[in-house]
Amino acid sequence: MRFLSLVLLVMLVSGYSSPAFSVDFAGSGVGAIPDNSSSGRTVSFSVSGVSGPLASIRVRLGLTHSFAGDVEAILRSPGGVSTLLLFGRTGVGYGQPNPSFGSPANFAGTYEFADDATQDLWATASPLITSATIPSGKYRTFGLGVVNTRHGGCSTSLAGAFNGLSGVQLNGTWTLTVADRVSGDTGTVDSALLSVSSSPDIFSSGFEDSPRGTCQLARYDYFGSGRSNYVLVRNTGGGATGAITWTIQDNDGTAAGAQQSFILGTAADRFVDLDFDGDGKTDGAVWTPATGQLLVRRSTRPGESPVAIAFGQNGDDPSHSGDYDGDGVDDFALYRVGASTGLASHTLVRLSSGGTRDLVTGENGAFPCGGIDYTGDGKADMAIQANSGGGMASFRIFNGSTGALVSTFLFGTPTDVVQLGNYVGTALGDVTVVKGVGGVINWTTRDGQSGVTQAAVPFGASATDFPLTGDYDGDGLDDYATWRPSATPGMSKFSVRPSSNTAAPFDVLLGANGDYPVANNRSH
Repeated sequence: MRFLSLVLLVMLVSGYSSPAFSVDFAGSGVGAIPDNSSSGRTVSFSVSGVSGPLASIRVRLGLTHSFAGDVEAILRSPGGVSTLLLFGRTGVGYGQPNPSFGSPANFAGTYEFADDATQDLWATASPLITSATIPSGKYRTFGLGVVNTRHGGCSTSLAGAFNGLSGVQLNGTWTLTVADRVSGDTGTVDSALLSVSSSPDIFSSGFEDSPRGTCQLARYDYFGSGRSNYVLVRNTGGGATGAITWTIQDNDGTAAGAQQSFILGTAADRFVDLDFDGDGKTDGAVWTPATGQLLVRRSTRPGESPVAIAFGQNGDDPSHSGDYDGDGVDDFALYRVGASTGLASHTLVRLSSGGTRDLVTGENGAFPCGGIDYTGDGKADMAIQANSGGGMASFRIFNGSTGALVSTFLFGTPTDVVQLGNYVGTALGDVTVVKGVGGVINWTTRDGQSGVTQAAVPFGASATDFPLTGDYDGDGLDDYATWRPSATPGMSKFSVRPSSNTAAPFDVLLGANGDYPVANNRSH
């Protein structure tokens, strides 16, 4: 980004009673951005004399650059406690006019990044031609464009990354790294301003009226690579409550991506997938049935202790998280079965925009599958499978905002396992079921938009394999995928039938017998 002025606000936790503040800090170290360098130019902000906690943050950046798609900017709080990409590789990815290099438009102005912005920089810049200039203005932050994926363009959250930082955490040197990742075109950071505040950005009702971006995030993407990662958990502590070690291998389009490992949760916990802090990356999370506590290891703050949130009770099903309020940030959602046969079951949602929902969705004896948009309103909904008699299963779709029954249809049998995902790729989420037939897993998908049932796809061994949810090729569609444990060291593997090339399934060796693939948590 060539000419930018930065403004940052930081959000405050409720109950803070100290005097309100809003302070601007000018950046030092502005100048030319090194061409084709991941190190980029680092602008520093010396923040001092501010008492936390932060409630909102803004960045105003004066930027000039002759090719917007080359540039990315990353903001870090003092000591690297919290980090967020403000924007990056604008217009790079599937379905874009220039998918390999991104928008050829120029940065030549002042660009403010804030959560209350109503403009989408990605959508503004992507269609512009060479020599066109991206207008100065206030924009939402968004995720990195990645070649051969639909990852870029999703609006992210400054509040999720930085809100609640204490005075100790926010005072010190903040850095903004602006990098030019492709050779040829050049630019400069002309000015930068960081604004921190004790007053939250104002929204009419959460983020619903703000741009949500133009991307399709992959579930289980902990690295931000635009593809579902390969994720396994292992009881390394021993026993029924042994400590759990997570191993996550980045899916960078090869079978040998970088790995990260951390300890989170115990063997008694349930494994949860959600983007809690709104940075476009999945966060490691577990839910403890005995205490009804969610623990989240935020990708923006990996060095901090996990966030602990009390929500739910023993017996709830914690595997239905999704964006139920349309703010681009996942909401933690539970399914609570009715107390006895025939009594109403509930979907309980803890909204990232504030508040909770209690929706009546089905009844005791039915099976839930929630967390994707079945209705086309851009928000997560709930699908309920039930026995319709005569060997047939019925599905009901409930609106995730109101709990209203939207549609009912017959599909599959009562013993089929429901697998979350959008495998056909139309605007509405699909319903997919899996079953073993002759030792093979058969995947059958009903297109949510047309209602047409696709031909069954045999993939995986029913006796050994775990069916998985995920978009492993980054094309915006979920892929039929499995993980197979093996008693032979080094032979456990992920197997993927990519939707972008169904004739070329591939394997990734990872894990050991006794591990559990987290992407199986969406099977019901």
